[in-house]
Amino acid sequence: MDTDKKKYKEHKISAFVSVLLLMAAVLCVSAAAVYQKVSERTVTNISKVYLQEMAAQVSSHFQTNLDSQFSQIRTIAGAVSENDLKDEESLKHFLAQAQENNGFTHIAAISDKGIAYSPDGTIPAMSKISDLDRLLEGSGELLSVNETIWESDTILLGTSMSPAPFKDGKLVAVIIGIQTSDIGSRLGLDGEKQTNSHSNIVTKNGDFVIKSIFSETVLYGSNLFSIYEQQAEFDEGYDLKSFRSAIEAGESGITLLSVGDHHEYLYYVPVHGTDWYMVTSMAYETVNDQIVYLSRFIVIVGVGIFFIILATVLTFFLLLRRSEKRSSELLRTEKERAETANRAKSDFLSQMSHEIRTPLNGIMGMVELGKHHIEEPDRMRNCLDKITLSSAHLLSLINDILDMSKIESGKIELHPERFDLGRLLRTLTTVFLVQAKNKQIDFQIFLYGELEEYLTGDALRLNQILTNLLSNALKFTPAHGYVSLNVEELQRDENGIWLRFEVRDTGRGIAPENLERVFEAFTQENSGIVREYGGTGLGLPITKNFVQMMGGSVTVSSEIGAGSVFTVDLPFSYEPENESEIVEPCGDGQPVLIINQIVELETHLAVVLEKEQFQVDSTTDAETVLDRIQAAAEHGSPYEFCFVKWDFSEDMPALISNIRQAARNDRLKVVLTGRDQDELDDAASLCGADATLCRPVFHSDIAGLMARLTGQNINNADAQQQTMLDNVQILAAEDNEINLYIAVSLLTEAGAAVTTAQNGREAVERFSEAPEGFFDLILMDIQMPVMDGYSATRAIRALPRADAQDIIIIAMTANSFREDVQKCLDSGMNAHIAKPFVMNDITKAYADSLAEREKRTGQSERP
Repeated sequence: MDTDKKKYKEHKISAFVSVLLLMAAVLCVSAAAVYQKVSERTVTNISKVYLQEMAAQVSSHFQTNLDSQFSQIRTIAGAVSENDLKDEESLKHFLAQAQENNGFTHIAAISDKGIAYSPDGTIPAMSKISDLDRLLEGSGELLSVNETIWESDTILLGTSMSPAPFKDGKLVAVIIGIQTSDIGSRLGLDGEKQTNSHSNIVTKNGDFVIKSIFSETVLYGSNLFSIYEQQAEFDEGYDLKSFRSAIEAGESGITLLSVGDHHEYLYYVPVHGTDWYMVTSMAYETVNDQIVYLSRFIVIVGVGIFFIILATVLTFFLLLRRSEKRSSELLRTEKERAETANRAKSDFLSQMSHEIRTPLNGIMGMVELGKHHIEEPDRMRNCLDKITLSSAHLLSLINDILDMSKIESGKIELHPERFDLGRLLRTLTTVFLVQAKNKQIDFQIFLYGELEEYLTGDALRLNQILTNLLSNALKFTPAHGYVSLNVEELQRDENGIWLRFEVRDTGRGIAPENLERVFEAFTQENSGIVREYGGTGLGLPITKNFVQMMGGSVTVSSEIGAGSVFTVDLPFSYEPENESEIVEPCGDGQPVLIINQIVELETHLAVVLEKEQFQVDSTTDAETVLDRIQAAAEHGSPYEFCFVKWDFSEDMPALISNIRQAARNDRLKVVLTGRDQDELDDAASLCGADATLCRPVFHSDIAGLMARLTGQNINNADAQQQTMLDNVQILAAEDNEINLYIAVSLLTEAGAAVTTAQNGREAVERFSEAPEGFFDLILMDIQMPVMDGYSATRAIRALPRADAQDIIIIAMTANSFREDVQKCLDSGMNAHIAKPFVMNDITKAYADSLAEREKRTGQSERP
């Protein structure tokens, strides 16, 4: 009985163990099958992410390379001189030099008759280049491949140029040819050794544009689709038809196929700015082998542990799950952090692109406008002035972009210096007035009370603060809205002056709960704001950072649907640069009348004119203008100046005529006031005004106006500066031919005699060979071959000759950070000029260096 029970019990245990083992086996097999599917899906997802990132980087690199090539072509087109076009041999020499310097396979200049002039000879190109008509018509850029003008496997890039007379026609375009193999090696399309992958670039029809060298051993033929149709076997869920349809539709994606014994992933993505596709291949086993190895290891360990002891397996499983969950949570957190950083970077670059394009659009617009008024010197001068202002604004933006890393690390520095507040405000007007007009927004700058024209502070940061606030105001204000910048003095004492800058708008407003959040980095009210208006959310945090660094404060008040007001209070120092700037008033009690329908503008102009000791009357009412003028004439005090807002009346010619008749004063000068010089010039020409005055107005503007009206010359300093370089012997060291050509041309036009050197060693040799005292000035580039500017300066200073220590050496370089300037001074240079520069920069630096040398030596220097 007991034996039967024991056997039964043993049989029961055996059955239980057998069932348990069977269940374990079934479980293991099922788990292995499921794990295999999961592994395959994981492999696919990992491969897709990896290929997508790799293709995006290569595609971006390819686009950057194309942009660089087009930029080089435009530079070459702009560098063609009259000497290069005097005959065909000169042109060949120029093209051969450009080809060698830039590493092009081919280069040619295209005439308006379709003739291609290259270093190798003349070729009829009309029938050998498709879409050549686009270049002949001046329609921009051309990108093509396998054109018959050159050998196959050559990418052709071309751009139109300003027509240049040559022979019996004109040169209208420049084209270059680059071997596709050269492009492929530059882009790193052949990454086989490192990543077991490679990339090809094809057209939407499947024709190869750039073929990886590793593709040659697998893909025989010139068309990718034909090759795959004949040789490829697609994995389950993928097929050639879907692959072709996706490319024809401009989509990106991934497919899995085998070509011969090569099993690989294929990721395809369009190349931005072209009709081409980048197709990246990666061997399936690159990722799969690692995943399979890991899978087998985990399965073996799991099965082994399971058969050793079930409890241990369960414990291990629980611990593993907990660890995976913790790792997954950590991975997700890091991923979200990385994605947030990437989005912030992309958004920031997008916003900077917009901010840079704004003044760039103004520059290009003024250039185009100048072309239409080439015979009008005043109009051309105004266009060039606005180009200068927009260029300065663009340069300040670039400087701010370069400072971003310092802002993030807390190493940003302030650089207080004396600046012209009026010029800064006029720059803002030039930049934002065009934007406001395009959006049909009324944009005004109002000044209240007496303001100092010259202040001491960080003008670059002030410009960035106001630019950020005005950009936001215009961005969030709808058409027919209103944006203004109000500037007033808060207080002044022996320590300086406090100014308030107030930016008002009638935009969408900010919700009360978000008023503090707008100053947080990368933060906007909600996602809808980003979708509708764009932006990075960096502008206001940067603004607050700069304001606090300058010792000021920034506040905001807002009402939903009514608009916002940002108020910035900042301290500045003020003092004249020298005693000659403590000038006498421009007026002597002359009666003047201000006619302006905007009270704020009329009030500020009255304050400025009263400070200049004019007797000021004003009116904002059109009906009383003539009565006021007649009354003044009848009382024996006729007005000598009338300042009239350029759009005060719908019939300005009639109004000006009536004013002159009512004044009874032949000496009356009518001055039109406004904020845009083009508008003022057109209005003055139409109605016969004597002069114009552009806002905002300070003492120097009134002084200049009086000089123009009375025929005086107040530009003695400018005239002296224009003759500063007359007969000055200059040694210019610059390795870039175009930069050297520009510098020599500008200096020669200024009256200087220029000797050139293309590296630091040549500069030292030129100086050593010249008699003592021969050179008056050395302009020294920094980054040059053979010997850099620092070493060349130290070598010159060490020469055993009397003028080695006294010769003025000025750095002329693109290295513009504060530490770069100090490094120039430490090497023995007298001053630093940052590229890009204008002639005033050179003459001012030279004059300052002469004055400094005079103080040091006690000897009078020639101007």
